[in-house]
Amino acid sequence: MNTPHDIDRLERIRAVTSDFSGYQGLYTALLGLLGLWAAFVPLSGSGPWAELFPVGMLLIAGLFIVTQRYYRRRFGKVRPRWTTKRVLWVVLLPIALVCGYIALMSVTNVLGVQGGWVFGVFVGVCLVAVGCSYPRDRWHYLAGAVLVLAFSLLPLGAITPSGVHPVEWEYPVMVPLVAGLVFVVNGLLDHRTLVRTLTPVSENGTD
Repeated sequence: MNTPHDIDRLERIRAVTSDFSGYQGLYTALLGLLGLWAAFVPLSGSGPWAELFPVGMLLIAGLFIVTQRYYRRRFGKVRPRWTTKRVLWVVLLPIALVCGYIALMSVTNVLGVQGGWVFGVFVGVCLVAVGCSYPRDRWHYLAGAVLVLAFSLLPLGAITPSGVHPVEWEYPVMVPLVAGLVFVVNGLLDHRTLVRTLTPVSENGTD
């Protein structure tokens, strides 16, 4: 007879295996590192480390390769099943989000209210989309979305010495900074769920 603990564990295994690539959280953490790097080494060229931008990109690319090899060695080579739900989440959802961002940029441009908050709203919506996939195991994405949206939309300029909202600061660029921290934390939590749920395989069992 299955106990509630067994049922909960089986449900977690089902959730993780059905979205195995999504739970490879070190990739998400690397995306967060990219955001942090862009915050302190922006493409605008401002800041003391502007000339180091290519170095950071090479470092993150190297970490990506290391991460890829790590997951391959620990869990083997996994070929996901292209179900209707996976097509919606992996293909159509990103397209819809990008189109939505372009539409939001266009509307705010017409209204003359553009600013860093627009990108913050976009990041928040992306986090909500991921968090809604499995709310029980990915509640941290919803919490991150609340944090990013609150940071982007609340009138924080009223409490800064300059009176300027942090999303409008030229250096560091605050939206990538906050979003980067959220992605790093979320990625590490996803990775923690993955390694606690699935049993590693030997190198010989990956081919």
